[in-house]
Amino acid sequence: MNKHRTLFTGATILPMDGKSEDLAVGDLLVEDDLIAAIAPNLDIDDAQVIDASGTVLCPGFVDTHRHTWQTPLHGVRTDWNLLDYLTYIRGMYCICYEPEDAALANRVGALEALDSGITTLVDHSHLQLSEAHSDGLAEGIIDSGIRGIFCYGTYRNLAYKPGQDASDLPRLLGEVNGPLNEWHKKNATRIRDTYFADESARVRFGIASREFETLPESESMLEELRWSRTLRPARISIHVGMSSREPLNVVRELHEAGEIRPDLLFVHGNHLTDDELRMIIDGGASVSSAIEIEMTYGAYPVVNRFTRLGGQSSIGIDATIDFGGDMFGQMRALLNEWRLERSLQNPLKMTRKVHQKKVLEIATVRAAEAIGFGDLTGSLTVGKKADLLLLRTDALGLTPMWDPYAAVVNYGNPSLVDTVMVDGRIVKRNGKLVGIDWPALRDALERSRADIRRRFSLIPEQPIRERWAQGFRIEISD
Repeated sequence: MNKHRTLFTGATILPMDGKSEDLAVGDLLVEDDLIAAIAPNLDIDDAQVIDASGTVLCPGFVDTHRHTWQTPLHGVRTDWNLLDYLTYIRGMYCICYEPEDAALANRVGALEALDSGITTLVDHSHLQLSEAHSDGLAEGIIDSGIRGIFCYGTYRNLAYKPGQDASDLPRLLGEVNGPLNEWHKKNATRIRDTYFADESARVRFGIASREFETLPESESMLEELRWSRTLRPARISIHVGMSSREPLNVVRELHEAGEIRPDLLFVHGNHLTDDELRMIIDGGASVSSAIEIEMTYGAYPVVNRFTRLGGQSSIGIDATIDFGGDMFGQMRALLNEWRLERSLQNPLKMTRKVHQKKVLEIATVRAAEAIGFGDLTGSLTVGKKADLLLLRTDALGLTPMWDPYAAVVNYGNPSLVDTVMVDGRIVKRNGKLVGIDWPALRDALERSRADIRRRFSLIPEQPIRERWAQGFRIEISD
């Protein structure tokens, strides 16, 4: 059987594998779903040819933490603090979704990622309100065409319907972060067996844990973690270290129990000590930082510190309610934070700035390694999956291009992403997503927003705010 071949010609190629030389002008051949050859010039006469001259060809970005279900909430509020986010998003907006809202959100959110060159996504999906919601979320991310891990959220969303009598709300709020229940166990198993039974598939099964850091003790955390591993998740995504006053020291408790392993993906970790970061490293686990949203909520990103200690860092977008769902903004924020931190270590000493290549590594090959996909994607390597992007360099404000890394990190934006390929299939070409009826999707999102907004108006805020403030020991102030 003849293989389907695609030949990219004349691109500036950034392999990002730590071994191969960059090519100022080169060709790359894809056969079916794999990268077959990379060279200054490939003489191939039986391939679909894409003229990539005037572009930078690099691996697709790897977003290791996103709540994709929040897609319909773009810009809902951009001046919130952490308590506001927990109150409105985790306590109120989340219970305003019907199954069709969930399915649409995950599909469009993943398409948004693809449009900006993100080819792999870890979806921390804590919107498992019903079986129908779970089905919609899983189907949405699979249908989008992206690679990734669907992390089923075991968190108990508030069992309150907008407009319901609020007299029972205190009791329901008390159940939110209760122990893992039987419904979640059965539903998670069902979702895994229905959609993710193939552990080598493009989208794989993972777990997104409850908010362990709000627990008074570690026993139920350890029970949930051990149950999670019976489902053989590709990764277990765990929020940690978001507040300096969290009741449970999650990392230390897991370390002392001998449960830190490579399958754990710790998210944020802003308030972890160096000793706790070393525990993560010693266990072979990794950390995902959401640079922009962490700084917005008053926390210092941990990437530089964790990397300096020898850890495997990656970055994620987290919540698109505050920022665009692309990796370019995250990379620039990380680059500038890293440079500032380095300069402030010794203000009197002139230090060379961190180069853009280091940041691009974290957004591609290091991120792929952090989630166990390093053998599949993250670099342009012969034998790896053909997950890649072409970034145009002929646009106003970028021409002429001096440094391809600067072109991607300093000047890149989604409108410059000309072509995106995932698993050897072109999902974006000539700046447009392939086979997507955007006007129809846009109209559906507008209807979804109107429905969510109406339901949100029926929910009492104050008891929910007080419950989250208590859980994270956050003081309520303006």
